[in-house]
Amino acid sequence: MRRTPPFTLPPPPRGLPRRLRAWYVVIAAIVSAVAVATAPLCPVTDAAGRPAWKVQAVNDGDTVTCIDTAGRTVRIRLVGIDAPELDQPAGGQARSALAGKLAAGVVRVEGDARDQHGRLLGTLWIDARDVNREMVADGWAWAFTGFADDEDLLAAESAARHDRRGLWADPRPLPPAKWRELHPSHGQPRPR
Repeated sequence: MRRTPPFTLPPPPRGLPRRLRAWYVVIAAIVSAVAVATAPLCPVTDAAGRPAWKVQAVNDGDTVTCIDTAGRTVRIRLVGIDAPELDQPAGGQARSALAGKLAAGVVRVEGDARDQHGRLLGTLWIDARDVNREMVADGWAWAFTGFADDEDLLAAESAARHDRRGLWADPRPLPPAKWRELHPSHGQPRPR
């Protein structure tokens, strides 16, 4: 398999005198280096031209890390949903499902509140798609309506339960809060 280099310099223009070719190579290399270095600073937009964030990592089924429009790394907790913990049954599948939805790598984030861990509480959008709702509708998360009922999320969860989608294939899946209660060492550093 032949690998292509990350970038190549364009050949000098035809007719360029030999004595200027070395300068051409130097100038082309500088321009290319500046372009490569500043590309991450360019604003990212969604299909409608709205500011969007770059997905850096999918941490689990309800938490992602993104680069915001100012170039800062922000950890986001998907608001209104609660996915299984990674070491809980269906946890890895929930993370994979979210990663698949975010494969394009660009999302719009709505929300400005923070949770007790300092994570931004947000709704992820890909164009007109509400990713948080999709995770519930596909059966990879519970509707977490602790503060206000979101009828749309509750209906999505009810349909997923009825159709036994995702984690609802298990007749009695354990909600993450209950699972953490039964596994108090969850989240604690492991002894070396």
